[in-house]
Amino acid sequence: MSAALVALFAPYCQGAARQGQLEQALELLQRQELQGLRRLRPEGERPFVLRWQAGVAPLEPAEVALEVAAPGGDGPVSYSFALPNQQLVRWLMDWLEAGGGPQQRADLPETFWQWLILGIEPTATRT
Repeated sequence: MSAALVALFAPYCQGAARQGQLEQALELLQRQELQGLRRLRPEGERPFVLRWQAGVAPLEPAEVALEVAAPGGDGPVSYSFALPNQQLVRWLMDWLEAGGGPQQRADLPETFWQWLILGIEPTATRT
């Protein structure tokens, strides 16, 4: 991963404290897709696929599409949205921290789902 790209995103993505995850997330950003698994309460899980077209700079918009498996085996439920690249990178870092990887599905952070479903800005829940 380019040191310049890491330096560009670091101020927005806790790069000093989480440099290894930032580097991994920027590599994942280039792949333009991840497969995850949403944990349901009180039990169960739902697979999802997140795809994106990202810009270069942290504040440029990323066009994102999310497909979540529907209950009962019907076709997936699809969502489309745009958000700043730096926010996508932070959520990718959290996904990696939760154990996500090429052979391992993990859930996106709760801040992602609260933003998507309830419209709660991620910075509103950050301490």
